[in-house]
Amino acid sequence: MDQRKQIQEIDLLAILSKLLKARGFVVKITAAFMIAGVVISFLMPAKYSAGSTFVPMLSSDSKSSGLSGLASLAGIDIGGAMAGNDIAPNLYPEIIASIPFKRELSLVRVPYDGKSVTFKEYTLYKKIGLIAGLKKYTIGLPGLIMRTVFPAASLTVSDANLKNSLLFVNQEENRFYNSMDELISINVDLKEGFIELNVELDDPLIAAIIAQNAQEILQKKVIEFKVKHAKEVLQYNKEQYKIKKGLLYAAQDRLNGFKDNTIFINPTAFQTQSMRLESEYTTANMVFLEVAKQLEQAKLQVSKDTPIFSVLKPVVVPNEKSGPKRLMIIVIWSFIGFMMASGKVLLGDSIRDIIEKLK
Repeated sequence: MDQRKQIQEIDLLAILSKLLKARGFVVKITAAFMIAGVVISFLMPAKYSAGSTFVPMLSSDSKSSGLSGLASLAGIDIGGAMAGNDIAPNLYPEIIASIPFKRELSLVRVPYDGKSVTFKEYTLYKKIGLIAGLKKYTIGLPGLIMRTVFPAASLTVSDANLKNSLLFVNQEENRFYNSMDELISINVDLKEGFIELNVELDDPLIAAIIAQNAQEILQKKVIEFKVKHAKEVLQYNKEQYKIKKGLLYAAQDRLNGFKDNTIFINPTAFQTQSMRLESEYTTANMVFLEVAKQLEQAKLQVSKDTPIFSVLKPVVVPNEKSGPKRLMIIVIWSFIGFMMASGKVLLGDSIRDIIEKLK
């Protein structure tokens, strides 16, 4: 055991001795990488982070849906309103990642160069900068050549029904939507019950505008899903209300017209016809009142089903930069340089011997 420990100490001393002998080379490479890290950290654009924290107030329906299911097994109906249809907060990231959400957010107007442009246009304008251009024609040159030589096939659909029922995304939109995943982040804390939504951009005002709109669009999508059924019932009741109202007015007009012409009708026929018309009017009035009652109930149900969001921390225009972490970048690049230089010193001879043997 002592012999093994002694061998390990000898190996460690040999490694340190080897590094000390080549310390000039190691310091030079480490310094070169450190300078590269400094240059890269200062070339990277500043980032500003804006976001909000809010709590979705879920209805009690979702908690009592299990009770409703048990009651239905016993043949008891405790009302359709018991069937909760809230979107679970852990599904909010799926909404953020969906194409309809990104498409709506891309159309938000933001100020740029003294004019109002969409968020999508803003990101495209920013990509025309010097650094983006250098990246495009250096690192991104192989991909640019591939896209030029082998362009992506465009999907053309002539069927109008398919165009209306399916979502189509072209290559440019797809690249833009993928880039949005890096800009917008959402954290759902199921234990505490709050949601954090964050947007990171190179402009503090635009970051705040996009964060505010992202929060509003997310909440709107959740509300639309929650009240979808209640709105369908409300629309049906509105149509029935309009129909029954017309039938009631028609019955009322027939009854009034009949009474105005009683001089030309004998008493027996008058009494019979009058009773029929009054019965028809009474029935139409009762049906109309019932439909009007259901319409008011449907309106109340829409209001009841609409979820409420309590904003704990509203969106604020950031004053301080959130990135890049220049010190961390410099330290990482210096560490990479040190490891590469040390690897060259310690493994250079072994790699050279392996290459000679392979030859």
